[in-house]
Amino acid sequence: METETKPRKLGIAAGSGPLPIALAEAALSSGREIFVIGIKGAAGPEIEKFPHAWVRLGAMGEFLRLLKEQRCEDIVLIGGVKRPNLSALFPDSTGRKIMPRVAKWMMQGDDGLLRGLSEFFEKEHGFRIVGAHEVAKDLLAPEGVLTSVVPTTSHEADIDVAVRAALTIGALDIGQGAVSCRGVVLALEAVEGTDRMLERVASLPEDVRGTTSARDGVLVKLSKPGQERRVDMPTIGVDTVEKAAAAGLAGIAVEAGGALVVDGEAVAKAANRSGLFVVGLGRSRIKRAGL
Repeated sequence: METETKPRKLGIAAGSGPLPIALAEAALSSGREIFVIGIKGAAGPEIEKFPHAWVRLGAMGEFLRLLKEQRCEDIVLIGGVKRPNLSALFPDSTGRKIMPRVAKWMMQGDDGLLRGLSEFFEKEHGFRIVGAHEVAKDLLAPEGVLTSVVPTTSHEADIDVAVRAALTIGALDIGQGAVSCRGVVLALEAVEGTDRMLERVASLPEDVRGTTSARDGVLVKLSKPGQERRVDMPTIGVDTVEKAAAAGLAGIAVEAGGALVVDGEAVAKAANRSGLFVVGLGRSRIKRAGL
């Protein structure tokens, strides 16, 4: 008789936002042991309902000690963390040793930093980096319309415009999101993130964007070309819907199978209440729009 293999214990390096909590709950429900390490100043107090510890940014030795002490085998890096200012960090001895490499990785952009950290954990310390989508496949955006509200022909055209813009900035490792309205790109996501970008859109004159009474324009979020998807996938949640609604947008489009949706049922309900559509774009659609 075959012996059932015990799932590998998962260490969750938790940043900000609802995704670390959703991931922890999904892992537990699948029968997997977890240990959450909250990054001070980023993760919220909600992580304390799980087995956890807190570590400040820069305390790499403490982070590794906890993972090994807790017998974690896999690691997922999840949630938002502000890009560190090296001069403001107070690294421990392990952090000081790798600081020159961190500086080099940072010069290669966000993707370079995340790739470098992944290789450090895997090749030098024997952990396996896994993506959120590998732990909780239900978080992946499905293809098609997720809401009762559907995009119009003009919205579909704006999706195509925003797809091209998102692919362009993604290729430059700038960001993952773009907003288009009536064929014009209104905003591109950079280091400030999606929420701040949507707040900028909301501050634009109403004659160039949609309003809460006459919705127009779309937010598109896509993975960057060649992106390390295990550690940085586009994500939307109820907060994203609320910000898009406040900016007067008509809807949100994300990459099906390449973006995470935190609590898809709640996202769809929030979008329907505000009169927004949410749609998952297939690869063929993205490829056509990007030409």
